[in-house]
Amino acid sequence: MLLEINFTLVLFAVSFLVFIYLLNMTLYKPVGKVIESRKRLIDGEYARAKELTNKANESLENYKNKIKAARHEAHAIIQESAQKAQKLKEEKISWLMVTLNKEKEESFKKIEEEKKIVMQKLEKEIKMLTDLITNKILGMGKTLVSSH
Repeated sequence: MLLEINFTLVLFAVSFLVFIYLLNMTLYKPVGKVIESRKRLIDGEYARAKELTNKANESLENYKNKIKAARHEAHAIIQESAQKAQKLKEEKISWLMVTLNKEKEESFKKIEEEKKIVMQKLEKEIKMLTDLITNKILGMGKTLVSSH
């Protein structure tokens, strides 16, 4: 046999196993624990970051919806205000038209009254002028008749 099993080989094998066991206890397990704790820490932070990202996305969607709702509300308020302003404008124009028509009618009435008064004065003056002219002509005719 090529390989002889003797006490040295067994002692070497046992010492190798003890060495591996000691290495495992002093190096591999603590390093493994550190690696495992770091892995748990990284996984926890990753999960937390994912959760925060989801919350941020939800908040973003909420704000977008609120902005959209506010825009719709503002648009509705603007339309309502424009309609109120248009109605108010139409009412004021209507009131002004009525007022102007009344003033126009009153002005026409005053003009008609003044026209009547002026016509009466003119008629009196015309009658007076006519009488004056008639008197002059007749008076001249009397002078002409009496001088003949």
